[in-house]
Amino acid sequence: MTFKINITAAATLAAMTTFAAPATAETLPVSGIYAAGEDAPSEFRTVVVERFDGNEGTKFELELRNAIARATIDGEDYFDVRRNTGPGEGASPVAWISGTAFSEVERLPSGTTEESKCVREDKDGKCIQRRTVTYKCRELNVRFTGEVQMLDARDELVYDRGYSTSGSQRYCANETSVPTVSSMVSGMIERFAWEVRRDLAPIQRNEDIRVLESRSDMEKALRKPFKKALKLTKSDWGAACAEFDRLNTLQPDNVTLTFNAGLCREVVGDLDGAADLYRRTLELEAGKDYPTAGLSRISSRRRAETQLAAHFAEPEDELLADGEEAQPSADSQGSGAGQD
Repeated sequence: MTFKINITAAATLAAMTTFAAPATAETLPVSGIYAAGEDAPSEFRTVVVERFDGNEGTKFELELRNAIARATIDGEDYFDVRRNTGPGEGASPVAWISGTAFSEVERLPSGTTEESKCVREDKDGKCIQRRTVTYKCRELNVRFTGEVQMLDARDELVYDRGYSTSGSQRYCANETSVPTVSSMVSGMIERFAWEVRRDLAPIQRNEDIRVLESRSDMEKALRKPFKKALKLTKSDWGAACAEFDRLNTLQPDNVTLTFNAGLCREVVGDLDGAADLYRRTLELEAGKDYPTAGLSRISSRRRAETQLAAHFAEPEDELLADGEEAQPSADSQGSGAGQD
């Protein structure tokens, strides 16, 4: 895969196409590629998921391989995921993933529970005698631990993640549904695999972010057009944003208008403009979470741009990044005749 698109333009196009349907609330559509938890794995395009040790190793290996294989950017696989090395291995930077996955199970007595049961009914089926029955209960405790390591071709460690979690379920003899070790461990394996996948690859996400609706500090003349702009977010967010921008120029010190204008910038991929307006919102109303969340999204998207550039860099790009000059091609080299 050759990644040669402008990330800002791609995010803008995704926002315009993915969110063509009206929203169900006063929101604006934000589409972006957000950073992986770790930067180092970005340099690898091919990942070989090797055997995992431990009594849950086979299950976790399969779950992790599937989780990594589902990582996509603009519908294309982020990694070439393999079970072992093979032909074409040297075509792109390769990393090897292995580790351990263990579960421990403990069943313990957990007291009793009582249930009132009818032991005698009259001719009309009405209970006329009841008896309290006592049932024994047990507790199923499951602990899962795992570790994932990623090594490069020189056997140097580029990623290491440990994981430990536990769960407990109590059940009694009178219950028809009894928890199983398999179901409990499966959930733990899925969560760990997802966390590793989230560390290794960026994630593309579309979401609806609520605009602010308060008009309490808004100039009276702006309140009616602002209300119309709010309604437009459900059918034509482009028109709504044009109005939010216009109103913000008329009252730039209003928190609601400043934040909404910033959110509009984020929608179309103008991350610098959005960040400026989010910071201005915090100056007007310090400590609020909505502009802080916006700045966090923007920071992650910028970091993702760097990760994507490293991940999809062509060999020549990598050489130039190290300060080496590109070699002239054969077509550009001549005998010297006729040259200055």
